[in-house]
Amino acid sequence: MGGMADQRAVQYDQTGGPEVLRLADVPVPTPGEGRALLEVRAVGINPYDAKVLSGRVPGTTPFPRGIGSDVAGVVTAVGPDATYADGTPVTVGDTVFGWGMNTLRERLVVRTSSVAPVPAGLPLSIAGALATPGLAAAACWDAVPVSAEDVVLVSPASGTVGFLLSQWAVRAGAQVIGTTSRANSERVRDAGITPVAYGPGLAERVTAAAGRPLTAVFDSVGRETLDAAAELGVPPQRVVTLADDDVAAEFGVRTTAAATRSTARLVEVAATIASGEVMFPVAAVFGLDRVAEAFALLETGHPGGKIVVAPAGS
Repeated sequence: MGGMADQRAVQYDQTGGPEVLRLADVPVPTPGEGRALLEVRAVGINPYDAKVLSGRVPGTTPFPRGIGSDVAGVVTAVGPDATYADGTPVTVGDTVFGWGMNTLRERLVVRTSSVAPVPAGLPLSIAGALATPGLAAAACWDAVPVSAEDVVLVSPASGTVGFLLSQWAVRAGAQVIGTTSRANSERVRDAGITPVAYGPGLAERVTAAAGRPLTAVFDSVGRETLDAAAELGVPPQRVVTLADDDVAAEFGVRTTAAATRSTARLVEVAATIASGEVMFPVAAVFGLDRVAEAFALLETGHPGGKIVVAPAGS
């Protein structure tokens, strides 16, 4: 539908690295039925975003393309029948979080069933970065629940998904071993996780660190972790991976492919962070005009927390 004014949005005209990102003036859309217009306050960028930008995950839409999926913002307008997933009306002034399409922009129309009110005490920088990693972690947990009897390997434990899973497992009373780089080992240890290095010999290091049989594995790396799990005799039904589906099929382990996004589940995840039960580190917050710097930091692979872009006022 027609726009009310112009806004700035991140776009790119060809696949590549952070250098292909640019700001463009685009119309502010009007929300239709079941939609709301947000003033975007925070957008977390994810490794998947970098894969799409680079072309490693092929895009199907014509150029110029937008980017981003997670979001937090303030509702500035609503369309007809704008309700949350539980049927509660969405109102102007609500502060919400969830997911959308091409969220790296100043104003964004979202399906109101894809957002929820931000829980009290949850910073917007975290709320806007939570949907993708939080729901991925929840899907892994639902696939392989963990209790105090378990000895768990999380790989990597210092990534956003793995750090959430590791902390939930620690809270459940499990013994948790986590792969990490040396730079992040102290943060992992402080959370009650025993750090081990990546690389050849992983199974031996895990055995030495655990002192008893491994019973569950959460993986975001792929073959290296799954090889170690198989070597240590972990039943495939107690292993879940976010890595390539072909590799998962080869090892016969669980995936999250059938998981569906739920704002109710997202709110549950957010509540554990807002209450202080678990940590969700934010490594850096960039203005919209520094989005290329944000993606460059993401590409280092070890930012030490989520990278967030804050479009409003940047």
